[in-house]
Amino acid sequence: MELLKRKIDNYLIEWKNSQQKKPLIVKGARQIGKTESIRYFAKNNYKSVIEINFVLQKQYRDIFDDGFDVDTIIKNISLKNPNFEFIPGNTLIFFDELQNCINCATSLKSFNQDGRYDVICSGSLMGINYKEIESNSVGNKEDYEMYSMDFEEFLWAKGYKEEQIENLYNHMKNLIPFSDVELSVMFDNFKEYMVIGGMPAIVNSFVKNKNYSGTLKMQKQILLDYEEDITKYAGRLGSC
Repeated sequence: MELLKRKIDNYLIEWKNSQQKKPLIVKGARQIGKTESIRYFAKNNYKSVIEINFVLQKQYRDIFDDGFDVDTIIKNISLKNPNFEFIPGNTLIFFDELQNCINCATSLKSFNQDGRYDVICSGSLMGINYKEIESNSVGNKEDYEMYSMDFEEFLWAKGYKEEQIENLYNHMKNLIPFSDVELSVMFDNFKEYMVIGGMPAIVNSFVKNKNYSGTLKMQKQILLDYEEDITKYAGRLGSC
């Protein structure tokens, strides 16, 4: 799937350049593009990227068992994969599927105080117990809540330029009436957005194929996946 421009892209750059940067938790529903956006940012801004997925790589869930000292965690990660390279000041550690390793949240205090490596965590809103995470990492993390694509991001995906969208904003801000062409075209775009929705995979398919072929099947599959998540985590959410 072609990577789509997202609003989190600029946020991640600002986060990296911040002097008060703390470990970042990107939270949001499944399949909205969290992992893809973080990977793209990491690839273009760090010499070394350490990506660990606690669902697909269960063998990494015990890297915190010997304590939360950063050097100890790094040692345990390196034992499992000696090819990882940890470069102080130029390494991003990306912990994906945070909800499957709550000890990772506890480690954020150590990473924040140590400061040698940038850390981003990502997880599904459905699966994360944020009360537990907050108690484990209060004051030592920054949160970013990501959503499915909004209408502006949908227009980016269709190829509209920043200046074109800025012109639309200026019309609304200054109460300048749209021309018949502007109104007609944007109304058609918005109808497409209402039908397609904001899930990146579906938007990408629609933009690439220039038609609705296969989009309904993809939408139904996403709904089924969400239903499975609700069933899986219902008991945990009820006890929060």
